[in-house]
Amino acid sequence: MSGIIERMTDLAGLLERIAGLLTGLSMVVCLLTGCRSLGTELPESFDEERMEEEALRAIDYFNEKDYQSVLDMGCTEFQEFITAEEFAEQCDPILDKRGKFREIVKTVSMGCKNEEGEVEYGGLVLVADYEDGRICFHITINENMELMEFLVQ
Repeated sequence: MSGIIERMTDLAGLLERIAGLLTGLSMVVCLLTGCRSLGTELPESFDEERMEEEALRAIDYFNEKDYQSVLDMGCTEFQEFITAEEFAEQCDPILDKRGKFREIVKTVSMGCKNEEGEVEYGGLVLVADYEDGRICFHITINENMELMEFLVQ
């Protein structure tokens, strides 16, 4: 009997990870509308320090489970894509599993453009240590310093 319970627990964990990945994938598709050229230099029109400050502020809100404030930092499309309640449904289990935030251990910035090549974005990947593991954040910001994307892995 205990073997069945262990298998069901493992299956539930797997389903949770799959749901998180699907959510992240759908956010990428809907919010970036075809971002390309990831890994390029940050566009000159972007202030890397300010961009990092905005990303860290969003992560602070995330860690406080203040998802409405994360949404308020976003562009119109970002705010219309998901509600604070839906955000909580997806992210509360991740935060509950990882525990208390410790520190950001790695930050990488990059630039990208939309499919037409006419709009530039700044992108950040931040790796954060928590009590019980790590969370990787993929954050895309437009020239107005609004969130275009806030992905949690």
